[in-house]
Amino acid sequence: MKIESIILLVTSFFVANTYYEGKLIEKGKLFIKSYKKYYEITFYCFLGLCFYLLVRKSPNQGKHMLMQASNLVKFAPVDKDAMSILNPIFNLTTGASALSSFGVSPQEKRMMHSGGSGKRSVSETKKKWVAAQQNWHCANCKSQLQAHFEVDHKIRLDQGGSNNVDNLVALCRNCHGEKTSIENL
Repeated sequence: MKIESIILLVTSFFVANTYYEGKLIEKGKLFIKSYKKYYEITFYCFLGLCFYLLVRKSPNQGKHMLMQASNLVKFAPVDKDAMSILNPIFNLTTGASALSSFGVSPQEKRMMHSGGSGKRSVSETKKKWVAAQQNWHCANCKSQLQAHFEVDHKIRLDQGGSNNVDNLVALCRNCHGEKTSIENL
């Protein structure tokens, strides 16, 4: 039997056991119940090994996955004891440490935070970076961006916005024109 079949069978059993609220393992004091602790230990070792191999094979993807997982857990209902254990991980994956430790070069950091709030012009590099983050699609109509796309400020400069990439969005010319005309009415 192939390993894929075994994994599928074991996973199906545990899914069914969860569906029936643990009654499959509980009935007749099965062999599985007596070794439940060891199965849990094996499961956590397997998860740790998988994550280790992922980080070793492609560090950027592993670190990105860790950041996404920490963002997911932040909004999940967690008790105070568990939160005190998870806080150090959150501190590693947020703020400036996330930028420096998760594959963003100093040049990219400088580009992302450059540009004060006084001038309206945005560098071509920053324009392309914002568009690339949106997979080269207009943020409004979701159409493919043309070569002459425009970058708009989410919060206008005259209302306290900045030229930081967090405040920029790439739009096609039509959507940018519509947005600007509505704002100026």
